[in-house]
Amino acid sequence: MLRVSTKGEYGVRLMVDLARHYGGRPRSLTDISQAETLPLAYLEQLVKLLREADPPLVMSTRGAHGGYKLSRHPAEITMGEVVRVLEGPIAPMICATEGEMTQVCNFLEACKTKYLWTKVRDAVAQTLDSMTLAELAAVSSSESGAAAQFIALSDIHVGLGSQQLCLPAKDGETEVRPLP
Repeated sequence: MLRVSTKGEYGVRLMVDLARHYGGRPRSLTDISQAETLPLAYLEQLVKLLREADPPLVMSTRGAHGGYKLSRHPAEITMGEVVRVLEGPIAPMICATEGEMTQVCNFLEACKTKYLWTKVRDAVAQTLDSMTLAELAAVSSSESGAAAQFIALSDIHVGLGSQQLCLPAKDGETEVRPLP
């Protein structure tokens, strides 16, 4: 399974917070930590990576009203840049690592599945490289206003004979959907 580590997840959340506050005063890591419910000590490590990236993704300002802000407009920062700074090259398998491989598979020449992993790498890279931080911040802002609706598993009933799925609806009535 391809997984992004907490470094990548928390770093993206940090960047989205900065994008949502772009153009305002610098954001303190304490404010971001509280807003995103992320550990402050971890954010300090992540912001160091983002500040030292080439080119830098964030800038710091010292002083009483100091903090961090994006180094350029969110529309100019791709999610591919952010994820690569935090996670390194996209590599679903060692034989399909972006750029120069540091580790070489013994079966590279005779590999029957390298094509699959290369396609997976390219699909992930294309998705990340085609989305900007501004797009993600806009989507996350519009979704955060909508309240999440949770349905208890005990409230879901599947009628096998009638092939229907019954879910509780917002108005308290039962919503019946046909099963595919």
